[in-house]
Amino acid sequence: MTVEQHQRLDRMEILTVRQGVVAGLVGTVVLAVVVMLGSSATGNGLWTPINAPGVFVTGADAVPASFSGGLSIAGLITMLILGALLGALYATAQEPVDTPSLLIIALYYGFLIWFIATFVVMLLLNPLVQQVWRQWFILVGNLAYGAVLGVAAMLRNPWGKGSAGR
Repeated sequence: MTVEQHQRLDRMEILTVRQGVVAGLVGTVVLAVVVMLGSSATGNGLWTPINAPGVFVTGADAVPASFSGGLSIAGLITMLILGALLGALYATAQEPVDTPSLLIIALYYGFLIWFIATFVVMLLLNPLVQQVWRQWFILVGNLAYGAVLGVAAMLRNPWGKGSAGR
């Protein structure tokens, strides 16, 4: 393959890393809202899923159900950082595909994040955090996170029919 041919085969990106970070942050806010509502609906307390990452970061002895100042802020910041990094990873892994596939891939990505977090990473974490993050609404929140990434990619997809283009 000559240099000229290789240059023509360069991958065009759907989302830039910066756009992936922004989509990841928005997705994390959606995830946070979904898991907070799910936790509240099951009687576990509105702030419990936000406080759980804070317990991991700060080493606290309990996961409070209500807003707990620095603990809650530490949990939210941890979630936002991880969401931004996972959004950037998603953006760098995209390939040119049709628009419906982007949403399916993004939902699968959200499921994969939940699966790895629940069945691999949780083994390393505090048992208090494990108990909180092994609830059904955490899966729903991760699927919502993936859906936000997928919608962001669909809006930017220059290869899909009916896309917003570049």
